[in-house]
Amino acid sequence: MSCPDKYKQIGGFYRYYSGEKTAPIPTIFVGGNHEAGNHSRELYYGGWVAKNIYFLGNSGVVKFGGLRIGGISGIFKDFDYHKGYYEHPPFRGHSRSSMHHVRSYEAFKMLQIRQPLDIVISHDWPQYIERYGDTEGLLKKKPFFKKEVDRGDLGSPVNAMLLEKLRPAWWLSAHLHVRFTAKVDANESIFPEGWAGIAPCPANISADSKANPANTDEITISDEEFDFNEPSNGAQMTKPETKKHSSTTPAKAENTADKACRGPTQFLALDKCLPRRQFLEIIEVEAPHDAADEELKLEYDPEWLAILRLCHPYMPLDETPFNPPVQGAMPLFPNELVDKEMEWVMKTIFVNGQRYIPENFVPVAPVPPPGTPDTANFGIARDNRGRGPGYERHGQRNIRNGSEWPGPQPYFINANPQTEDFCKMLGVQDQLTQRLR
Repeated sequence: MSCPDKYKQIGGFYRYYSGEKTAPIPTIFVGGNHEAGNHSRELYYGGWVAKNIYFLGNSGVVKFGGLRIGGISGIFKDFDYHKGYYEHPPFRGHSRSSMHHVRSYEAFKMLQIRQPLDIVISHDWPQYIERYGDTEGLLKKKPFFKKEVDRGDLGSPVNAMLLEKLRPAWWLSAHLHVRFTAKVDANESIFPEGWAGIAPCPANISADSKANPANTDEITISDEEFDFNEPSNGAQMTKPETKKHSSTTPAKAENTADKACRGPTQFLALDKCLPRRQFLEIIEVEAPHDAADEELKLEYDPEWLAILRLCHPYMPLDETPFNPPVQGAMPLFPNELVDKEMEWVMKTIFVNGQRYIPENFVPVAPVPPPGTPDTANFGIARDNRGRGPGYERHGQRNIRNGSEWPGPQPYFINANPQTEDFCKMLGVQDQLTQRLR
């Protein structure tokens, strides 16, 4: 886990992993920058981390109730973006944080998506998204964002690129610890000139805004903020120039055929889970009419499986920069190659119609004994410098309030049968996690 030592506590998730508790509703998530990186790597393609809690993997797409839900894990750091997956146990030093840095290979896979997505989940905000909402209100809550807003580098350029290409009905994010909403219309480009010349949808093409009604059933939580370890100094709060761009001219880049005109994208970011913070909200997303009688279970997405098969031979496994096998501003495989893999997927995996994701979660790592408090220290060896009251020296470890769970050190990756079964179904080798064990 990449975070300051004071946050290295076991938390309450182990109760779901052990089966002591069960999530009350199906839950889908992507990884941020403070996850258990070794456990996330065991489920690189996605999988259940506990009963009813599903991880989308480093990137992924699933279906639920007729909705297509995609996601990309991690945060953007330019110095790691083009690297391959070079990290290996025991994940010391920089690799403990670089595991959470999004890679160009994941963006490359997401760019291959042709069919519309209803929801995309990311940890990072898309770059420039603050220009499409109440920027001034955002800066009143977070005045220390002003320099990034003025420079135009608040958020992830990778997620902005994916938003430009995919245009889902909803994009959901976190990371910046504040609730914020925005809307990118179909005739707007989040980039000044489109993405490398790929223009937005022509303004004269009407989008069906009824599919994205205003949310009148939001849970309203107090705006009172309790920011810890965040700057509180005042800043001059002037709204930066809002740059919205529309076009009535056809796109001129080579990859324009797959740029979909799908209506507006509603953006929602929520706060972190603390008292009086806006960390929970209910939204309604219109599902296809023919999905009304579908069983509400997670399903594999055939297009995504085809993309995984097509991209698998090019997975980068060292620090060498990933070189896409096809070139272009948005490097896209020819449709016929995607169609070929899609044919294999439909004949092999979806031969009997829908394919539900098996509920095959099993614990693969030790868990603390029942009753272990959330505040239990990980038991990682460190000295007592700067720890202050409440810490005491105990051999080579510190114990806070007499509570510690040593647990396993991250010197290896557990074999996860979910990943093994998934790769067998897909007809590919699990070359990433097999290499790390």
